[in-house]
Amino acid sequence: MKKLFAGLLALGLSLSLNAHAISIDLIANQTAVNVGDNIEVQVRISGLSDASAPALGVYDVNFNYDASLFNFSSILWGDSTLGNQLDLNGFGSLQDSSSGLDWLSALEISFDDALDLELLQAGEFTLFSVLLNAVAIGSGNFSLTVNTIGDAYGNDLSIDTITGTTVNVASISVPEPSSLLLLLGMLAVIALRAKMSQSQK
Repeated sequence: MKKLFAGLLALGLSLSLNAHAISIDLIANQTAVNVGDNIEVQVRISGLSDASAPALGVYDVNFNYDASLFNFSSILWGDSTLGNQLDLNGFGSLQDSSSGLDWLSALEISFDDALDLELLQAGEFTLFSVLLNAVAIGSGNFSLTVNTIGDAYGNDLSIDTITGTTVNVASISVPEPSSLLLLLGMLAVIALRAKMSQSQK
């Protein structure tokens, strides 16, 4: 009987721990682009609970990219569909970003009340999106380093997994002229030369 009770207790604990397996995923709007194309990479959190604890109140992360393949353009805060989930009451949030050679630091702190965050925040949403421009041919990896991430009260949240993404950059494809266009061009040149030789006589 004791073994059965201990087994059920262990199962209950494992289920409760896995219920909040929080993950952060980097999602590119396209994984194959040409030199000169723009891309958007979303930094998306999931595994929080809809309208209950835990909720996200603060994060400080580094977005890492290959600077030989991509130029940083700008950062867009919040979720394009759900709005900024760290600014649910319209009080704003503290947002700060800085960039280096191949990284972008993004910090955001919510001014919302902790209970409001727990009651109103979605369980999955985009923290921010990074806009970049492809400048060279190659395969570029995007990753994320977490400096700090906390719940509505500022307590540390444990991140279960962080998944990066890869974008392949190819050269701009220049279509070859068709044989019909070449033939027409040659005929135009011949006709022009014939006309010029007649006018010189």
